[in-house]
Amino acid sequence: MKSNFISIIILTFLTFSIYTAQTDVNSKVGTTSGNILLMEVGSRAIGMGSAFVGIADDASAMFWNPAGTSLIKEPSLQYQFSQRYAEVQHHFFGFTFPITDDDIFGIMVQYLTVGEMEVTTIESPEGTGEMFDANNIVITTNYSKQLTKRVHVGISGKYIYERIWLETATNFAFDLGTIYNVDEMGLRIGMNILNLGTEMGISEGPHLSFYKDKPDDFPGSPSPESQLSMEKYPLPTSFSLGVSSVILGRKSIWLQSAENELLISASLIDSFDNPFRINIGAEYSWNDIISFRSGYRFFYDTQGFSAGVGLNFNQFTNNNIQVDYVWVDYGDLGSVSVMGLEFRL
Repeated sequence: MKSNFISIIILTFLTFSIYTAQTDVNSKVGTTSGNILLMEVGSRAIGMGSAFVGIADDASAMFWNPAGTSLIKEPSLQYQFSQRYAEVQHHFFGFTFPITDDDIFGIMVQYLTVGEMEVTTIESPEGTGEMFDANNIVITTNYSKQLTKRVHVGISGKYIYERIWLETATNFAFDLGTIYNVDEMGLRIGMNILNLGTEMGISEGPHLSFYKDKPDDFPGSPSPESQLSMEKYPLPTSFSLGVSSVILGRKSIWLQSAENELLISASLIDSFDNPFRINIGAEYSWNDIISFRSGYRFFYDTQGFSAGVGLNFNQFTNNNIQVDYVWVDYGDLGSVSVMGLEFRL
């Protein structure tokens, strides 16, 4: 069994090497719609460098790998808030509960809002005195199932809503995921396909309608109402492969410890609008009370290093309550702090 474990790890990282040896010279950065779908959620996941595809064992799994919610055997509630660059505020709410021992249902809401900005026009480049704002909402429903002792599968459906001033766009998408979980060895391998759906663009709003000017030569001609044709863009579809392993701890086959646990993880992401990217992360926990996390993102435009800490109050209360804090370096955009709260009943 130990040799099989080593073979899996070696094969996984060889796959990483083969993929990352390829160079995507035709990058499509900035050519997708619905980019709230790329706003990462889950304080623990973000703290571990977003290398969470092969872990996915809390409510944020609905973002990272829809199969992961089947690892949660009790009702779970998770909330996250982050104040990002350019006055962008991002909220995440996730709730999962078991239908049976093997079937889990979940719902996730992401809400993003941008602070007010002044309206400018060609005639009034310094501003008209009017203000506008923008917000995005994604509502996700999730179903996951544990098929066997080791195999978990999941599917999620998403409703996407975007508003800029008075104009709106809507769309639907879905995710597929699977996890192979060797719990007794502390090994987990996950795969997903995210954001499968049709193209999306602004489609409704009063500013899309206008009346054509009458020709000077034919002042008596009608002036029919016309509609602006807005361009549509594909969703940020991606495929991810992730692996995690307990190096130190009760479930480790390497180093046994009853009080300490060291979890490492790595993910490979191939997305429609970016070249291959790699995420790595680690989490050290002591007595299931305090955890320290860190990670790094390779081949990202801005994101890089992240670090965080988590406090679990399950030994002091009847319910499992966890509070998390994460700091993320966004390069030229500055740093971002993320706060998270999780309840398990």
